[in-house]
Amino acid sequence: MFVKFFDKLFTWSGYLAGVFLVTIAVLVVAQIVARFFNQQIPSADEFAGYALAASSFLGLAYSFRSGSHIRVTLLTDQFSNKGQRVVLLLALAFSAVMIAIWALNSIAFVYESWAYKEVSTGILKYPIWIPQLSMGIGVSLFCLAILEDLVNVIRGKEPNFEKNKERVMD
Repeated sequence: MFVKFFDKLFTWSGYLAGVFLVTIAVLVVAQIVARFFNQQIPSADEFAGYALAASSFLGLAYSFRSGSHIRVTLLTDQFSNKGQRVVLLLALAFSAVMIAIWALNSIAFVYESWAYKEVSTGILKYPIWIPQLSMGIGVSLFCLAILEDLVNVIRGKEPNFEKNKERVMD
């Protein structure tokens, strides 16, 4: 039940990351066209930067789940299957702790911006917590994806990124 929910959640996060990539392209093209008419789109560079951050953070869980993250296995391939499993458990546990700390700090960062009613410093004024929210959500989803794989490995199952890696390579 949770697996299907997580599949959809991480897939939609990946789609949203793609939407932000398209947003960057639209902003760049709009800015180029505007320059032909000696105009400028206010804060276009700023919004493109936020879209880049949103695309990066929201794409973390999807790319991890699909096996797209780079893994260096030169050393771990030398271990037995049991040794590889132990290293995988340790790596996932360490990653889960580190990413959980990052997620909690990201959420706290967004909350502080909201609580102190911080606004942007650019031409257009808007609450800064809105673009920061993509970081908190994206890193939290990434942590959830890692935790799910950690639980799978503890239960003796194959991690999702391994199952999905073959599908990506085809």
